[in-house]
Amino acid sequence: MVIVFLPAYNEEEALAAVVRKFDGEFKKAGEAYRVVVLDDGSTDRTAVLAGELSKNYPLELLRHSVNRGLGQTMIDGLKHCAGIAAAEDLIVTLDCDDTHEPKYVHGAMAKIKEGYDVVILSRYQKDGGERGLSRWKSFLSRGAGLFLKIFFPISGVREYSCGYRVTKASVLQEAFRRFGERFIRLPQMGFVATAEILIQFRRMGCRITEAPFVLNYGQKAGKSKNRPLKTIMGYFALVAIYWGRKDGRAGSAQCQRRKRALSDVG
Repeated sequence: MVIVFLPAYNEEEALAAVVRKFDGEFKKAGEAYRVVVLDDGSTDRTAVLAGELSKNYPLELLRHSVNRGLGQTMIDGLKHCAGIAAAEDLIVTLDCDDTHEPKYVHGAMAKIKEGYDVVILSRYQKDGGERGLSRWKSFLSRGAGLFLKIFFPISGVREYSCGYRVTKASVLQEAFRRFGERFIRLPQMGFVATAEILIQFRRMGCRITEAPFVLNYGQKAGKSKNRPLKTIMGYFALVAIYWGRKDGRAGSAQCQRRKRALSDVG
């Protein structure tokens, strides 16, 4: 089973397209799936539309009565997904604005079958890229990735700020057992949660890699909800909290067993 988690805030223009595309991709692959939408206090028809979609697709709607921000939405949504998932399931996270095409998920799932715990869909891999993104946004994104890689290096990983990922459910379940609500310690910093989740997986010793995808920003419906200055401040806060901490780098027993097994195979 694949569980697709969609954090949604005022995404009435894009939600249906994303759900229908995933339905098409998973039906072609013969893959059982369900979609979990967490409506973060939207002021448009996002929740109404999700309810309508649930009549025709395997979709579950969760709601925040008021807008809590992406950080808290990720905590609540991922905790719910980890709670309903079997250990062998996969959890897909991505933006709900139609900029992350579902067709790329198959490449990431193939990497999971190779033994990886977390696969990031990356613009920087061969056959990856970006369309419709301004030079300024592209510069900020690349700069953020370089900054985070300096302090939190992960071999073979360049994409730190993209939330399009496939993760083993067992890894998320272990993360919540280990960290609880402190899995994301800076929920108030919004989009910083995407990088913080990756840092936590790194601390657990998880095997992380990338698979290519093309970010299609030209398909984005509505305005960006990211606030660059707030996000930059949040990245510095991540360094203050996590850089140099050695308590988690030994890694979880589960992730370390996978690493040893993969090394033995290699």
